[in-house]
Formats: sequence, structure tokens, C-alpha cells
Amino acid sequence: MAGVVGSHSIWMMLSVHVMLLVLAQEKDPFVLYDFRGANLYLDGMANINDGRLHLTNDTETSTGHAMFKVPMNFSTSSPSSYSFSTEFVFAIFPLQKPPSYGQGMAFVVASKIDLMANGTATSGLGLFSLDNKNKTEKQILAVEFDTNKSSEPLDESGNHVGIDINSIVSVHHAEASYYSEGKMKPLLLASGKRILVWIDYDGVEKVLNVTLAPVPKSTPVSPFLSTSIKPSVPLLSKSINRSEIFNETMFVGFSGSTGSTRSNQYILAWSFKKGGKAQSLDISKIMDAPDQKSGSKPTLILVTTIPTVFILIILGGVIYLLYKKKKYAEVLEQWEKEYSPQRYSFKNLYIATKGFRESQLLGAGGFGKVYKGLLPSGNFKAEEVKMLLRLGMLCSQSNPENRPSMRHIVQYLEGSVPVPRISFDTAGFGMPNISNETVTQMTTTSTSANYSFEDITVLFGGR
Repeated sequence: MAGVVGSHSIWMMLSVHVMLLVLAQEKDPFVLYDFRGANLYLDGMANINDGRLHLTNDTETSTGHAMFKVPMNFSTSSPSSYSFSTEFVFAIFPLQKPPSYGQGMAFVVASKIDLMANGTATSGLGLFSLDNKNKTEKQILAVEFDTNKSSEPLDESGNHVGIDINSIVSVHHAEASYYSEGKMKPLLLASGKRILVWIDYDGVEKVLNVTLAPVPKSTPVSPFLSTSIKPSVPLLSKSINRSEIFNETMFVGFSGSTGSTRSNQYILAWSFKKGGKAQSLDISKIMDAPDQKSGSKPTLILVTTIPTVFILIILGGVIYLLYKKKKYAEVLEQWEKEYSPQRYSFKNLYIATKGFRESQLLGAGGFGKVYKGLLPSGNFKAEEVKMLLRLGMLCSQSNPENRPSMRHIVQYLEGSVPVPRISFDTAGFGMPNISNETVTQMTTTSTSANYSFEDITVLFGGR
């Protein structure tokens, strides 16, 4: 009975194995422009919500994988059975200010579908771990697109393409570039622009070729095949011993990771074929990468906004100073320049009369309106204030013949001629009933003399 049960178990295992091989043949080749209908195994950050394969996002120290669920049959029947060809388009958007471009991604051929690994500060492309000295027990062939320079051996650049066999230490790598017009031209992997990749392995020659090229900026309307822009010279060409990699069945897909630096990684189209050339992608059918509303843009906005605000503040200050200067502007006549230390500025008169308010208006004299004002404290003598007040009253008499001439005023100011006394009954000021009104009291405090006296304060609202 035990022998019967054992034979049944063997037959069941063989049946499952044969079914997997049949499925592998049925699902090869394939072309994907919308990943929502794809038969993919996803884990970690990976998602296909909008039709694009979104491998990684803003999550720190994490991984994302997308593997085709049906294994590929690499039988030993003939060397050509190990051959495979794939094309895909990717775009990487850094989520920090350059030169931090994220950790990078890789195309993977692996013996197991579950590649889930814990993220670390460097994350090993989501395939390798520092705990295992960046090696793996799985059979893995990876073509890495590294956007972060690390301390790993031979990792000489933060923008390179490498071939990895069961270890993150690349067996062959080169600075990201593409062949055009007779020379290799540099290509920034994490530029946010769409980049087309061709990976071809010849099982007979045992050579792996990796070729890159930027996707044209303008998307053609009519069918436009990728073969028309494929460079004639590959970026990497490496002899590979297939026995180091291939089991009878292998899984193909993509792996991405984040560490302390992060990026949005997208696969926008994918074509694969085992045993021959993959179908050329139609560039007119490839989706654009989504608009990025995070990452370095807020920094850029902040950087451009701060200088603008600073300039506006300075401009506002200049305008305010010009306004204040114009507000207190005054005309200094030639005869006043000699006696300018003994005159009051228009600004002081403006402040003393509270801007020449109507509530401060006492009346109108021969020289114009007369205002009441409170002079600020200053270093002056009481006798000088009395003299100025008397001069003001003399100049405010309604009868022009009684007003002193400018020559007399200068003599009064110089002290060569005494200022005459004025009788309120006969002066005839141009103010209503001033002789019958209560005399305005003004108290002035000086640093050199403290005094209080009753007199008429007159400040002229002109120049």
C-alpha cells in the first residue's frame, strides 16, 4: 500500500512539473503596454493601479518586486533554448534634491518568484542583503540600473549599468550612455525621462548584450517601432556561463529598492521572448510617466519664492522711504540758508500740529493759516522762544503796514535790534475775536531751562 501511495505522489509531482513547462511555453512571448491585465506577482511597494508598473515610491528602506507568474523553461535540449530577449521602457524620478537620485532598479532572471527582502540603508536593489555579504542562495541574473553611489566594491559611479550574477558585485559595468553619431553619449538614469532598454542573451554564443537609448520626446501618432532607434553598439557585452545561472525553470521580472534616499520607479512597457528576438515595442503605444507633484519641486518653489519675497520687502521699504521724504519735503529759500540752524523743519511743524489738522487751526493771518502746535522738547532757551512768538505775532498782524520787513526780522534774530512789544488791543490779528479769547497756554520743557509762561503759539502751515 505504501508503494502505491508513493508511486501516486511521484506521478502527481511529474504532472505538476509538466503543466508548468506547458504553461511556460504558452505564455511566451508577451508584450505589455498596460500592466493591469498582466499576470504578475507583486510584493512590497509595487503596484499597477493606473496601468503603469510602479516599483518604488517615497517609502524609506523598502523594496518592490514584479515577477511574471509563469516560469520560463530553459531546458538543456539545445544551447539555443537558453536564449532570451527583452525590451522595456523605464523612468526614474528622484524624490530628493540632486545629487540624491534613489537606490536604483534591476531586470531580474531568478530561480524563485519570491524575492522579498528587508530594506536597508542601501537595500541592495531589493535582491541582495548585507547579512549574506550581498550574495544570494537563489540563482539570479540581474541587469542593474544603479542611481546611487555606495561603498560596495567596484561601485564607482552613481549612474551606471551593471551585470550581476548571484551577487551585487557586478561582473561588468559601465557609465550609463548610448551609442549615437559614432560615439557614446551620456545618459542620466534618474532624469524622469523615458529610457528604452534591450537585453539579449545568445545561448549559443553565451554572450549577454545590454543596450540603452532615450525615447524620443515627441510621441509619434502612427506605429513607431523601437528597432528604428536601437543603437548599433551595445553599452555592455559580456560572456556568461549559463550553468552559473539557469535552472530548468526561471522567473523574469523587475526589482527596485529605497534606502535613506528614495525615487519613483516606473516600468511603462515590456516585451519578452525566450528562444528568439522579443517583439519590438510600438513607441506610440507607450504611456508617459505620471506628473510628479512631490520630491524636489517644493524645494524649488521655496528657493524661488524666498528671494522674491525678500526683493518685495526691500522694494516696499524703498517706496515707503521715498513717500516719507516726499511727505516732509520743503523748499529752503536762499535767504533761509544762512539762518537754517535757527529754523524749524517742516517735519517738526507737521508733527507739532498733528499733520496740520483742522482741530489745531487757530485762524488765518496775513501770511496764511495759523495753527496751534506742541513743539518737542529741545535744547533751547525760554528767551529765544518768547522772541520767536513775538515775531510770529508781529508777522500775523492784519494790517500789512504794521508787519516788519524781512530786513527787520533778520535784525531781530541777530539781536542788533530789540523786538518791539505788542498790545493785544491794537495789534489786530487776523483771528476771530482773539483779543477777547483766552490766551493759549503752552508749556515747553528744555534741557537747559525749565519754564512755564503764557503766550500765543503760532506755527505757520506753509514753507
